[in-house]
Amino acid sequence: MRFLGILFYLFISVGVFGQKIRFNSSIGSSLISWHESQATLDLAAGISFQNPGKKHKIFVELKTMGNVSGSPINRSQYTFIEPPVNPRNQPISPSEELVAQYRGGQAEAGISWSSHNKISLIPSLSFYSKSIARKISSARSEYIEEEKYSLHGISAGIGIFIPGKTSLSFQAKIFEPLYEEVTLYGRYVGVPYQSLVSDKLPNYKLRADVNHGQFGLRLIVEVLNLGGAENPNSKSIQASQAIIPSTLLTYFF
Repeated sequence: MRFLGILFYLFISVGVFGQKIRFNSSIGSSLISWHESQATLDLAAGISFQNPGKKHKIFVELKTMGNVSGSPINRSQYTFIEPPVNPRNQPISPSEELVAQYRGGQAEAGISWSSHNKISLIPSLSFYSKSIARKISSARSEYIEEEKYSLHGISAGIGIFIPGKTSLSFQAKIFEPLYEEVTLYGRYVGVPYQSLVSDKLPNYKLRADVNHGQFGLRLIVEVLNLGGAENPNSKSIQASQAIIPSTLLTYFF
C-alpha cells in the first residue's frame, strides 16, 4: 500500500508539473549463491518521472525472482528439527535427498541526478525493501521448513553516466537495513516463528546499464549480508551471505 501511495502521488504530480514519464519492463535471470547455487527467472518493472530540463529524476522499481529448478542440499551442513510423526508425515531418512528452492523480491523508490547531454556523476538516494526465502522439501515431504528474510532500509549510491546513441552508466550502491527480520516456517512445534536480526550488516550492489533506443541491458552483482537470529522457541539461524549476479533485458515504453 505504501508504494501504491507513492505511485498515486507521482501521477498527480504529472498533471500539475508536466513531468515526463517513462515506463519499462524487464525479463532476465539471476544465479543466487547462498546455502546452495540456484538459477531464477526474474521479472521487473519500473517507472520514472523527470521534468524537461531538470537533472533530478524520481523512480520506482519492482522486481521478483522465482527458482527455475531445485538444488540438492548438503546434509552434512544442514540440520533441522524432525516434525511430529503421523501417518502422513513419516521420519526423514538420513540418506534421503533434500532439495532447496529459492525465491525473492524487491522494491525501491527514490531520486537520482544526472545530465543527458554530457558525462556526469549519478548520485542517488532511495528507500529499499527486499525479501529472500529458502524452502526445504523432499520427495516424501513437499514442505519441511522455510526461512525468509525481510530487509527494509535506505540505499545510497554514486556512479557515472556516459551519453550517446548507446548510453552507458555504472553505479555502486550501499544498502543499510534499518529493520530486518527472519521468519522460520515449518511442520514442527514452535514454527512459524519470527525474530529480529540483531547484527544488521550493510549490503552492496554494483550495476551497469547499456541503453540503445527503447532497449536496454542491465548487469547487477548484489551482496546480501544476512545476519543471524536467535529463536528460543524453535531453532537459531546462523548469519549467512548471498551473492546474486543477474541480468535484465529491458524495453522502455
